[in-house]
Amino acid sequence: MKKIIIFILFLSVLTWCGTSQGDIDSAKQELLGDTQKIEDTEKLITPEETTDKKSLVQIIPRDENNFLEFDTISELSLQTGEVIITWNTNITVDSIDVLFTNPTSKHPDDNYTLKAFKSGDESFKYIASSKNQVLDFGQNEYIFKAYSGKEVSETKIILEVLSKDEQEIEWVESNLIGTEENTILIDLPTSSKYGEPMKLWEAVFTYTQIKWLEINKEILEIVSCETLTDYLSERINTWYYWNTCRDIVKDKGIKFNVIRLEGDTYIYERHYIDFVHGFYGVYELETWEGVTSENISDKNTELKEREFPSLDVVDDLMKDIVNT
Repeated sequence: MKKIIIFILFLSVLTWCGTSQGDIDSAKQELLGDTQKIEDTEKLITPEETTDKKSLVQIIPRDENNFLEFDTISELSLQTGEVIITWNTNITVDSIDVLFTNPTSKHPDDNYTLKAFKSGDESFKYIASSKNQVLDFGQNEYIFKAYSGKEVSETKIILEVLSKDEQEIEWVESNLIGTEENTILIDLPTSSKYGEPMKLWEAVFTYTQIKWLEINKEILEIVSCETLTDYLSERINTWYYWNTCRDIVKDKGIKFNVIRLEGDTYIYERHYIDFVHGFYGVYELETWEGVTSENISDKNTELKEREFPSLDVVDDLMKDIVNT
């Protein structure tokens, strides 16, 4: 349990709708300190190269074929519990195998063929996730084997995940959140499922094992599922729909999903309102293009029926927070 003091915001300048994931990542990067500055450039390490600081991300081609061209992997993502590895193909690739090893993990190896990858796909992604037991503390190695006809190309990717003792992250427990006008005392929960609380800004925090989550401390109006439409119309200044309003814990908080437009893209999120502590949490589920004011209602209906397995962990976290 991490004991922190959380201050109530009287004038909240950071609300959920005004903060992008890019802002979150930037804030997280600042927390790492000057010695942990991240360069968002691809790390290509060869045996001939030397560096004073060990790179936490290495992308190492193992032959001259180079069928796959990998995108940049930010070191910051290593502490979220989920790293999305993306690439483009330089040739027609028929299939891809991923071989995972981490000798210090409870699940030290895994061999997997990307079943959703189809011959001729020009881009794809692989999710290295602690939930799926293919990302852990220590050195995680992934061999990507791409097959094209009778030829094969291999690339090794190394992701070094530091333990809490090795990091220089500013944890919520040692920081005051908010302004000094008003305070409440709370013991935030911790778990191997969702990690530990980590401060982003003055009155905003997230959890180390959950990507795309932001929890704000606010002064909240009284709201229920029956008054939710009017409540959201005051917070969202664009086209939106909501669905699936439910209790987090009866009489202590509610959760619901929102799809909203932001420029040419749509953003689908789960929102949480904690009546007990005055927390407003937002967890991003999906963002993409192809939705307008004319078809956003249809997209809302489609997304309402879709399952998002990662929600189970976030729902459990918010339930634990509400019950604290």
